[in-house]
Amino acid sequence: MPVMEIKKNIQSLSFTAFMLGAFILSSCSTSSATDADYEKELRTFKNDRITSLKSRSGYLNLVGLFWIEEGKSQFGSYPDNDFIFPEAFPEHFGSVTKNGDVVLFKYNEPVLLDSSKKVTEFEISLGDIDHTFSWKTFQWFIHDTGNHQAIRLRDFESPILNQPFIIPYFPMDKKWIVYGKFEPYPEMRPREISNIFGQQIEMKSTGMVTFIYNNNEYRLETSGEGEKLYCIFMDGTTSKETYGGGRIIKVKGLDEIGNVYMDFNQAYNFPCAFNVFTTCPVPPPINQLKIRITAGEKAFK
Repeated sequence: MPVMEIKKNIQSLSFTAFMLGAFILSSCSTSSATDADYEKELRTFKNDRITSLKSRSGYLNLVGLFWIEEGKSQFGSYPDNDFIFPEAFPEHFGSVTKNGDVVLFKYNEPVLLDSSKKVTEFEISLGDIDHTFSWKTFQWFIHDTGNHQAIRLRDFESPILNQPFIIPYFPMDKKWIVYGKFEPYPEMRPREISNIFGQQIEMKSTGMVTFIYNNNEYRLETSGEGEKLYCIFMDGTTSKETYGGGRIIKVKGLDEIGNVYMDFNQAYNFPCAFNVFTTCPVPPPINQLKIRITAGEKAFK
């Protein structure tokens, strides 16, 4: 028997043994952890999701997204501006001028820079965009997707923050806690994908997760590392029961030999499912599964 074939057989047996062990562990964990404990864990997850979305750095307070082009653009609340800000702003509030890798903001009245200093103009290098401007209840900053930059505008008193906010979910089902194997790439692989605006952006792919569900093997490419390992994916529910742009699932429990698990009951939507002033990647074809994953967050209406 050729050496390569022997290696493949060994790898296949190793993975089969791992999945058998995972099944046994899953059965043990299911029997030891009560449904009540797990329901409490899911309630905490759901509450944390809403708290995060409503936080100052969350996505629900976003009220504007304005793509910056080369040259000068005027902004304010009057319709003749290039960027039309909310009506609370003065009719002609200021301008932004992009010249290569430098962006100059000019204002017709003082604004607060980095929550500490009043300015009427400020120049930002695209290599150092970690600055914010504030005026009344609003804050804005440069959002950089890599090849494109935008003004992202927040309103910390946006009406939606005080309204009831409920994310729909599929019924809890422990069968969607799946166990798998993570195989890291020797080096991060840059992958060019699209965002919802059709712009090309670069994501760093870190490896591949293989898992088995109903005796079928599935694979998802990962991003992030360690405790921040995750996958973006689409499945058979996408654009039907779930958000059309796909969802995100965290990869947990990574040990020294690559054992992991994913709880699809905690699969969650991209920010774009809740707010039009966001930018989100579109899962690449390799992460578009045919299986219907009837767990986690549903489409928000």
